[in-house]
Amino acid sequence: MKKVLAVILAAIVLPALVPAAGAQNLDEIFRRVNPSVIVVRSKGRDVSAGGVTRFNETGSGMLISSSGKVMTAAHVVNGMDEITVEGVAGEVVNAKIISSDAAADISLLQPRARDSGHAGGADR
Repeated sequence: MKKVLAVILAAIVLPALVPAAGAQNLDEIFRRVNPSVIVVRSKGRDVSAGGVTRFNETGSGMLISSSGKVMTAAHVVNGMDEITVEGVAGEVVNAKIISSDAAADISLLQPRARDSGHAGGADR
């Protein structure tokens, strides 16, 4: 499943990185790709006979569109109460799942516009 995610990410990212002629060095590739790497954090809870257990997940994602869509691993976000994404500049924004395939372990997130008076927490 993780191989599927790697292949999809490679298919999206590599064509933009491969120059028409000649090779790029690793520093140049990192400089170009780094702004597209996103930190994905989620909070969830498990309710059982023993009570409520709260837990956090952290993963990475890739910015894949100019509208802000982020591709990440489904196991990081599926079934969670709150999802946030954090870009290279450090801004934390709530996000929602717009598509997910647990079998392929891949999810597509849409960051939500930040409200001027809203300081975190998922919209419900």
